Amino acid sequence: MQAAYRKIFKISLTFFIILGFNYGVSFQQFLHYDWTDTRGLSDSLSYLDMSNGKYSVPSGHRYRIIIPFLAGFVRSSIQSLVPAEQLYWLGGVDSLSFYIVNCLVTSLTGLFLYFFLAQLKFDSKLSLLGVFIFLGSRITIITTAAPIVDSLYHLAIIIIVYFCLTQQTIALALTIPLLILTKETIIPFLFLPLFLKTINRKLIGASLSVSFVIFFWVREKITVALPNVVEVNDPIFDIVIKHLASVPENMIKIFFSVEGWHGLFSTFSIFWLIAAFGVWLEFKKASTFYQIPPFLFLIVPIPVLLAILSANTGRMLLSLFPIVVPYTLIGIDYLCSQKIANYLSLNKKGEP
Repeated sequence: MQAAYRKIFKISLTFFIILGFNYGVSFQQFLHYDWTDTRGLSDSLSYLDMSNGKYSVPSGHRYRIIIPFLAGFVRSSIQSLVPAEQLYWLGGVDSLSFYIVNCLVTSLTGLFLYFFLAQLKFDSKLSLLGVFIFLGSRITIITTAAPIVDSLYHLAIIIIVYFCLTQQTIALALTIPLLILTKETIIPFLFLPLFLKTINRKLIGASLSVSFVIFFWVREKITVALPNVVEVNDPIFDIVIKHLASVPENMIKIFFSVEGWHGLFSTFSIFWLIAAFGVWLEFKKASTFYQIPPFLFLIVPIPVLLAILSANTGRMLLSLFPIVVPYTLIGIDYLCSQKIANYLSLNKKGEP
């Protein structure tokens, strides 16, 4: 019993450390959000309407219901508790409601990332460093501070890879029907367990079948409830076709423009290079203590293809954090240990 209490205390302490860091890096960005100047985050206006029960918004946004629903619930809870002048200073009750939800969800993502890194044999200090690298990303800060739904998408990704790593088939099967409602871009990640021999594929296949029934049922219910909306096909297919048509233009924008390069480096900045160094170390077997499971490489094409389809490299490539962060830690750990080893070696040579 005492061991259980210690475990609960350690998890709670870790979560509050993550929450505190997340608040520290995202709150100022939250204060600067302006509903009248969304700066490329125009979908936030759709989520605001949805949180107020208005679903007559662009079809690419109106089915991402969970975060707006939670924000609406929080708004009704805090509106009478926080003085009006304080709410005005905090950007209004709508902004604050979304921030509370997104900050908690992103912190949960950090906690699952911590567990994930611990499973990969990183000690608690390196695991926390990995969480801070993720939370300190410019894109993570934006998705936490702005009233958008990407925070839940990132949580869904780390839940999937963590349950795959720990071979928790039942937990995966139970959560997939909920995860599919987070954001359409999570769908490719849901097939990841089917590539693992250690997972009960029949159970996951059954869960996926139920998930897609729920997915299209929810979308149909929302569409039918909207006035003056007639759509022959589910709009998800029309959206995919539209994005496919813009691929050549998107490729030029991503690889041959300052905006595209900025989007690339706004995710992990210098840590891209350190992660590449970590991959090289593993390939050369220079670092053999940490073993990154090969199935993680299966997620690499997903954010890359989504980035090409949407031309939004920043928000899409952040989805690579379950593989970029571990390899970054391998690179950092090796560089630090080599620096100490070289220092000791020089001291020995200098001895009389």
